[in-house]
Amino acid sequence: MSLFDPIETVEPDPELELVFAHLQALAGPDPAARFGPAIRQSIDEVLDGPRTGRWSFAQLEKTEKTYVGTKLEIVVRASLGLERGDLLDLDIEGHPVDIKWGMNSGWQIPEEAVGRLCLCIGGLRKLSKFQVGLVRCREEYLNLGANRDRKTTLTAADRDAAMRFLVPPTPLPQSFVAQMDDAVRAEVMAEDTIQARVTKLFTLLPRTPIPRDAIATVARTTGDPMRRIRADTWAGDPLNGMRTLSAQYGNAVIEALGYPRLGRGEVMSIPQSEIDGLSEQQRRALPEHVRERLGFD
Repeated sequence: MSLFDPIETVEPDPELELVFAHLQALAGPDPAARFGPAIRQSIDEVLDGPRTGRWSFAQLEKTEKTYVGTKLEIVVRASLGLERGDLLDLDIEGHPVDIKWGMNSGWQIPEEAVGRLCLCIGGLRKLSKFQVGLVRCREEYLNLGANRDRKTTLTAADRDAAMRFLVPPTPLPQSFVAQMDDAVRAEVMAEDTIQARVTKLFTLLPRTPIPRDAIATVARTTGDPMRRIRADTWAGDPLNGMRTLSAQYGNAVIEALGYPRLGRGEVMSIPQSEIDGLSEQQRRALPEHVRERLGFD
């Protein structure tokens, strides 16, 4: 029997099963693809990279780490298409459900949620993974003692036995900037100006798909960071001989050069010399609007 299968010795809970089935339907065929991005979005919005240049959960202040849970409640409700409940965070099929977040899956249960259903969303292994489950927070499942807010925690044994898992431990989508080589990231972020940081990013990481939000974090601007990568009369050649290609216009060129296609919102820098080296046959095979954009026509 798997850890994530229902335990036969747990008292039947028709209400929990009804809510669990409804959550499964709302989350769709791949619940991890629903909840993982919601966690990533919540953390990134609190980090506020375009204003602060931060990229890691560890960089948050204590109060901000607490606010991630509040942000996650909002994002999850919107993602599932649910309204806020009258008693707890959600109302599902007429049953109140609280949303609980735990960075290390150590969920704090307030008095008003004791005996109620809780949708527990938690990180694992320093937020490299996450899990999502539904549990009824019975008093016998709770650790003795409480903090000043009269919150307590679920015991590990009862939590694992009683929880129905929507998402078992699964890799959490990671921040591009957090995953950069430490030395490369330090060199990029040490530059004094927006343009210098963006230029350094694309020159040190050529042929690498870079998401738009990473560019905004490196640029540390809430304006239009993408204009820092476009050559024009005013900017000249901002990337020192590199040409940036987006998923919208550049995938045909990227494939012709033998690189993997970009995903939505990703940008890749390629040396202009590589693009100029495309054969006449490869150029003719490109869509007309791409040839015009690259000056091949």
